[in-house]
Amino acid sequence: MFTLSLHGEEGTQALLQAGYSYCLVVRSESQRSALLQNLGDQSGVVIVPHNGGLISNLRVWENITLPVQYHGIEVAGKLEDHVARLLVQCGALDESAVSELLLKLPDQLSLYEKRLVGFVRAMLMSPELIIYDSMNEGLSRKELARVVKFDKVFRLYFPFRTSALVSFEEYSDKDDPKQLVIHL
Repeated sequence: MFTLSLHGEEGTQALLQAGYSYCLVVRSESQRSALLQNLGDQSGVVIVPHNGGLISNLRVWENITLPVQYHGIEVAGKLEDHVARLLVQCGALDESAVSELLLKLPDQLSLYEKRLVGFVRAMLMSPELIIYDSMNEGLSRKELARVVKFDKVFRLYFPFRTSALVSFEEYSDKDDPKQLVIHL
């Protein structure tokens, strides 16, 4: 369980329960920043930044694997196979396009591709809570449909863990009883 709390604002405390997906609707940029800082400071939390959070002079492959190597995270099987499988499961690429993507630099990527790479990197960190920062904003309808798959892939690997979309607009899947909306 994770505690959601924004200091200095009344009515902004909540518990995020394991196994649920949340849409945390914020009213301002300052509230968004405070929320991300509050949640990001908790152990087991990995944030997927709205711009992917990639290091500009590292290729996609290096951006994905750097945190895994730095933190000494063990990945079952070959890391290359796991990364390729995640990219394909997100529905954006076929297997032949994966190796091409992995060789690109961040400035060669679309906004959607940056978010995809950020998501795959976050998945390798095996988060207890994954935060999608403004993931639905600034994308085409086709890209938005692909981004929605990210949480389905997260649920496939970690069904009893928690995810949260931080957004200025409400998003929810009415058919999913484990998806909740919290207006802050």
